[in-house]
Amino acid sequence: MGYSVSGFWALNSFPTFYYVIIPSLCFLSGVSVFPEITSPWCIPFIYSWSLMESLQCGDTAVEWWNTQRMWLMRRTTSYLLAAIDTIGGMLGISESGFELTVKVDGSQAMERYKKGKMEFGPISSIFVIITTISLFNLACLVLGLGRVLLREGAAGLGPLFLQVVLCVAIVVINAPVYEALFIRRDTGSLPYFVTLISLCFLSSLCLQAVGE
Repeated sequence: MGYSVSGFWALNSFPTFYYVIIPSLCFLSGVSVFPEITSPWCIPFIYSWSLMESLQCGDTAVEWWNTQRMWLMRRTTSYLLAAIDTIGGMLGISESGFELTVKVDGSQAMERYKKGKMEFGPISSIFVIITTISLFNLACLVLGLGRVLLREGAAGLGPLFLQVVLCVAIVVINAPVYEALFIRRDTGSLPYFVTLISLCFLSSLCLQAVGE
C-alpha cells in the first residue's frame, strides 16, 4: 500500500486532466455536471480538507496555494506524459521521446526566482499543455458567463455554480502562466509559438462546445 502511492502517481493524471477540461467545457455548453450548491450531494465536491490539513501542519495559505499550483501542473504534464509513455511501451508502441525542460542556472533566472516568478523558457510539450489548459479555462469562464447571463440571467448560474467555482480556481491558479504569456518579456516567459499552438487547440475545443 505504501509503494502504491508512488506507483500510481502517473495514473492520477487522467482524472485530473478530466477535471480541468470536461467541467469547464460543459459550463461553456451550459451543461451541469455537479449537484446544485443547495444539495447535500455537493459536499463531497467542496475541496477544503486539503487546506485544513495543510494549516494544521503549520503551512500558510499561500504555501498551500502554491502547492496546489504545482500539483496541478505536475499531474497534467509530466505525470500525463509518463503515463502515456508507459502505456504505449506496454502495448508495443514506440516511446514518445519528449524532452525535459531546459534548466537554466543564470543570474537573471535566479533573480526571477527570488521574486517568486515562474521560469518557463524554450518551447516544450509540457508548456503547450500548461498554456492550453490555462487559456481554455479562461475562455470557458468568460464565454460561459456571458452565455448564461445573457440568456438566463444570474439565476441560470445556480445549477452551474460549482463549475464556475472550479473554472475560476483554475484560472486564478494559472495566473503566473497568463503573466508569462501576456506581460513578461524576459527569457523566462513563454514563447509565442507555444501560444500559437495552444490557441489552435483552444479554438477547436471551443468551436466544438459552442456548436453543440
